[in-house]
Amino acid sequence: MRVSGSSRLIGVLLIALLAIPAVAHDVPISTTVVIDTDMGLDDAVTLAAALQSPRVDITAIVATEGVASAAKCVEHAERMLDLFNRRDVPLHAAAASAKGLRTEPPPFRAFAESRLSQALPACGEPFHRRFAPEAYASERGKVVILALGPLTNIAAALRAKPDLKDGIREVVVAGGPEPGADWNIDYDRAALAAVRASGVSLKFIVPGPAAQKPTSWREGNRTLGPGTSIGEGCFNRLLQVPDVRQHYVEKLSRFFDEVAFAYVLDATLFDEHGETGVFEPKDRGGLLRLLTRSLVDGRQQKTRVVFTADPFPDKIFQEDVRRRKARIIAAHGETEWLAQVLMNELHQHLGAYSVIGVKMGLRAAELLNAPQHSMRIISHVAGAPPVSCLNDGLIVSTGCTPGRRLFEHKPETTGDVKVTFEYNGRRVILCLKPEYRQRIRAEIAALLQKYTLEDHEYWHGVRAVGLDIWETWHRRDLFEVATERPSD
Repeated sequence: MRVSGSSRLIGVLLIALLAIPAVAHDVPISTTVVIDTDMGLDDAVTLAAALQSPRVDITAIVATEGVASAAKCVEHAERMLDLFNRRDVPLHAAAASAKGLRTEPPPFRAFAESRLSQALPACGEPFHRRFAPEAYASERGKVVILALGPLTNIAAALRAKPDLKDGIREVVVAGGPEPGADWNIDYDRAALAAVRASGVSLKFIVPGPAAQKPTSWREGNRTLGPGTSIGEGCFNRLLQVPDVRQHYVEKLSRFFDEVAFAYVLDATLFDEHGETGVFEPKDRGGLLRLLTRSLVDGRQQKTRVVFTADPFPDKIFQEDVRRRKARIIAAHGETEWLAQVLMNELHQHLGAYSVIGVKMGLRAAELLNAPQHSMRIISHVAGAPPVSCLNDGLIVSTGCTPGRRLFEHKPETTGDVKVTFEYNGRRVILCLKPEYRQRIRAEIAALLQKYTLEDHEYWHGVRAVGLDIWETWHRRDLFEVATERPSD
């Protein structure tokens, strides 16, 4: 059955808008951040969340010696930037003098370095830059420095250019201010004194009881989400090694660097603890949800323009959609749920290929770690329905509209359901696997044996096919993927 006309859409929007409070948006505030890292295991998890977060604008990453040597720190940070398709973020080596005041390496250095080397894919030629104090400044506003390792480089930059402090909003330090109690501070005590003397604002983030990691992770039960984001994949690869899991979950039983990043995202989850400038999380559930979502949700989350979060009450959905809603969100996440809802009302018909278009657009954005309306899309599908309906799903799920000159349809006669996506110097080509195409053809052929296009029963059947695809076909499994550089 065909979906009803524009009056239904208007009614849906009016009901939703009446439920929206005066501040009718949830546009994420993007904090300008510079990340200092010594690439321990918890640094890697923190970077996995930060590099795909739409809520931080990372203007630079600076390697510092600490858990890893300066050389290994740069190498592993390069690998992470390449894995997350974030070569747009400048990566700086440690300052020449940034060797710390303790000459002996930490006893866990070899373990951390070797395990990260195993978990992170190689990335080819080095692309980092030399250390530069200017890494801690940005034309995009005052920066928050997220210090995940010793403060050596930050101190060196402030010594070289004291006026940098005017462009630094605050330095958020993973750990407490006492050298004897905090390894990062203890590794270079003079750096803390120098940063304090510069006059910049310092915030120290200590784990506290609310930062306890889930005990289920000790047994390898790490199902965080639909398993589609680069961050979740990186996290699971890292922790699939038993001795890494034992170290990260049991020996490091509380979140550490991750908590400092959580403070940058949402300081309301923290209370000032003891002395001024020291904060610890107060809400374990809220902290765990924030960190989990940061690993699970990619940069393709939709920015709401007229809606708040989850603006649609259940009662406005047709019964067959309402019955499946919870299962759909559990399987595919809220980002796909919202995109499918918007697409189906726009498309005015719930069918197979438009639903698959949403899944394909989101999958490409996840593989490229691409924000909304940032990819260049070329659709190669047939120029007529039903296959061309895929294009509506692509456009709604990615925001890559013809009006932005980001979407182009170049039909090919191969019969493949194939689309090319480009972002940040990388290209992926997604093609619907033949077995799924054959299943759609078989379902439609069975309907056409019984009904004609003029029969309501035919469109009821097409809607049922679309709903089943929406709920049970996972975007992680549907597509053959080829990755290349546009210059290849």
